[in-house]
Amino acid sequence: MRTLTAIVIDDQQLAIDHILDLTKEIDYVEIVATFTDEKLARGFIQVNPVDFIILDVELKHTDAFRFLRTLPDPKIPTILYTGHQQYEDQGYERDMVDVLLKPVSENRLMAALRRMHKDLRATTSVDDDSLEAYEQYFQIKGPVRAGRQMVRLKELVYVASEGGKVIIHLVDGQKLESAVSFKAVVSKLPRKWFKQCYQNIAFNVNFYAGYREKQVLLTVTDKTLPAGGKARYTDFYAFVNSNLLED
Repeated sequence: MRTLTAIVIDDQQLAIDHILDLTKEIDYVEIVATFTDEKLARGFIQVNPVDFIILDVELKHTDAFRFLRTLPDPKIPTILYTGHQQYEDQGYERDMVDVLLKPVSENRLMAALRRMHKDLRATTSVDDDSLEAYEQYFQIKGPVRAGRQMVRLKELVYVASEGGKVIIHLVDGQKLESAVSFKAVVSKLPRKWFKQCYQNIAFNVNFYAGYREKQVLLTVTDKTLPAGGKARYTDFYAFVNSNLLED
């Protein structure tokens, strides 16, 4: 099985450092990010799927149980750890993989990680790494005050600045106008599937049809997208070259 990816969320950096120290020699677990603010963690998870979370109970703005309910997948495998014994029963009742008490010992953490590894290996029969199976989304401000519109990443064809506005083009032809900057929208898009090809344009590679004369062709529209210089958009041109057939 591939290496399992995780994030650690705790409002105390010292506790995070302790977890990192205990896991640094484990070859089947990679801690890809850590957060002392759960709001930043939520944004990361929405565009960067991970296999599991190591999560403190008492967070900066909420608690672990409320936080999990706000995630795209509220049932994401979670190792809970806390300095308060009263949370143990609540954690197990909510099907946490394990509940650890601070200060977390190496033996208890290793046992929890082995259980996590075993459980994920048993439930993962196919490693479906396609965007079609990817259910993450982000929200943008809607056309009415305090409104929100959901954007599922697998339905997003491309995003572009048009006439001073940022427009999100969806696969059904719908266009959503974002109140935030182009840079802010692009920062929410996983680079694996979205490539910026021009100063104000980024597209979904799953709708890529081809490249010709500095134009990107898409599968779902006759519209083509301009492409900038190779020196600036190296990630895009690496993607194009990887899709060329040899003569």
